Amino acid sequence: MAGAGGMSEPLAPATDLVLRPMRTDDIDVVAALHVASWRTAYRGIFTDAYLDTEAEAERRTHWTRRLAPPVATHAGVVAEQDGMAVGFCYLIADADPARGTLLDNLHVVDGARGAGLGRRLLARAAEEIEARHWPRGLHLWVFDANTGARRFYERHGAQVVDRTVYASADGGANAALCYAWTDAAVLRLPGRAAHLQRE
Repeated sequence: MAGAGGMSEPLAPATDLVLRPMRTDDIDVVAALHVASWRTAYRGIFTDAYLDTEAEAERRTHWTRRLAPPVATHAGVVAEQDGMAVGFCYLIADADPARGTLLDNLHVVDGARGAGLGRRLLARAAEEIEARHWPRGLHLWVFDANTGARRFYERHGAQVVDRTVYASADGGANAALCYAWTDAAVLRLPGRAAHLQRE
């Protein structure tokens, strides 16, 4: 579930931000980022008991399964600012052949929102798709109640293409929307080279 917060348009200075490939040794870092984002964006969607006492161990198990060992049809990017991890995105190439690549996660910690980091992660996702020759369509699922994330993706041109009730990590069930772009290339930032740039 891609749960970007409500982020505004200005872009963080490139000199302050590093986007790098996610590695196997990022399990604890990514799990901590995931939980930190959920505790703000998903408060009121997931139960407090899950967010406060269960999420850390559950997300660590989740990311251990994903990253150890890496999967060829998966790719992640970690965003670092001043040496600290502040966000990440995660792509799955073969989750839904009809809709293209799945943006399964895009999360930014609360203190880093509002500086364009979510926009940069979207652009990097588009670069990864192009460089890996993955399906160019891009889609993601967002909880209906996560209005900040919905506004973010709508602002960047995503269209609602499906709805479902999603079995949540806390054991509950929540209405969710599928957002999609027919070609992820529209998300690349102006002036970026077509090839993947390793920042």
